[in-house]
Amino acid sequence: MAPRKRYQWQDGALREADDSPSRSEKKRRSTALQELGEALAALPPTAQDDMPLSPDMREALSLLARITDREGRRRQMQFIGRLMREEDADAIREALAARSAGHQADTARFHRAEQWRDRLLREPDATLPALLAALTEALPDAEPALRERLLALVPRARAEQGAPHARRELFRLLMQGMSASA
Repeated sequence: MAPRKRYQWQDGALREADDSPSRSEKKRRSTALQELGEALAALPPTAQDDMPLSPDMREALSLLARITDREGRRRQMQFIGRLMREEDADAIREALAARSAGHQADTARFHRAEQWRDRLLREPDATLPALLAALTEALPDAEPALRERLLALVPRARAEQGAPHARRELFRLLMQGMSASA
């Protein structure tokens, strides 16, 4: 016997839509999990240790690192994508976002220290006290001796001709101050 045909307009109302996701939605979810697995695979092993992963996923990622064959890597990535269905994807996304935010903050701190070093070395001697005052205001949590150490170090770094020892020391001191205020 042939199956009974069902139409949208049966019983005078629209048929309720299924709650199950469409095939396209399933494919999008699968692709998103595969990309999340690729992001995990791109991390160094030390960073993978900090991620909330199951032992099976950790083993699959370590095996991927040892595979050199292109087809083998592709198949292992597919396997990692399948294992991602069993993982807590939201927790992994949060851990990756936190790692990325920390890295961005470190990069921003590094660039700020570079900019301050360049300003301290480039500006004329007359503006040095005002620059140091602005720097200590920008770094409220830095140690109080920072200003005195910078006052002694900036002229040495400006006068330096050969290897940039004083400039490096100035940069390290600025990074230390930036880290204290972060």
